[in-house]
Amino acid sequence: MTQASELGVVRPQPSLEIDNTDSAMILPFLLFLVLFDRCSAIGAKFDYFMLTKIYPTAVCRADDDTVPDSCEIPDGTPSWTMHGLWPNFANGSYPQFCPAVPKHFNEDLIKLIEPKLTNFWPNLYPSKSKASFWKHEYDKHGTCAQSEKNFDSELKYFQQAIDLFALFDVDAALSSLPRGSLVTKAEVLQALQPLSKSQSVQIHCLRDKKTSQTLLADVRLCINKDLSPRACPDRLNNRLPTVSDVLPNFVPCPGQFVYLPLSPETTFSHPKNLNSISL
Repeated sequence: MTQASELGVVRPQPSLEIDNTDSAMILPFLLFLVLFDRCSAIGAKFDYFMLTKIYPTAVCRADDDTVPDSCEIPDGTPSWTMHGLWPNFANGSYPQFCPAVPKHFNEDLIKLIEPKLTNFWPNLYPSKSKASFWKHEYDKHGTCAQSEKNFDSELKYFQQAIDLFALFDVDAALSSLPRGSLVTKAEVLQALQPLSKSQSVQIHCLRDKKTSQTLLADVRLCINKDLSPRACPDRLNNRLPTVSDVLPNFVPCPGQFVYLPLSPETTFSHPKNLNSISL
């Protein structure tokens, strides 16, 4: 028998109840854990990428050149340039402005590859900063790609996009087509078959208001998450990405249209071996 028992002293047992003070401390902590778990889910669940290239010659021809600071092609620009790399859903719709790190474009994070972006992903409108196009594409589309490991940072997104740009050489694929005259939609799609490994692609046009000509203006290739080509839908359920704040709105091409001769500012150069940066 212990001394406490001999003296008739009963020791109090530890209480398992949580007093109000403990509750006040624990509940905010649990709420933090819930919010942290939600915030840790970056990007979006999507099914494939759409790689889109534009033909600056057509974009600037279709632009209203009577307006100050209208479309201008920087000297040395490749004949086809980058528009964007867009995560898409299987039904043709797409996520946009997703949770990401960073949530908004930060030019400092891509300084390592900015010279490449300036050349192959140029802004065609002098009234806007050269980074304004990249900001639009990252904030709207790049943030949604961060659910994939190879795209889980701003730098990775732009580097992967440029690597894919280099891999799919649209200018070479269309080299057999006559520039400056009418071509058919079937001819263009056929010429792009080797590039897409016989998978269906999308092409879009712009209308020259002064001549009323319809101009070949963009090519869109669909790519699996493992970066292999896949078939594009015939139509994106009529939901083409709207980019009126950075480029004209493209429309599906008719049966015939014009593939313009190159603008003198552009070159035939196409990037090779761009995948030289270890991320």
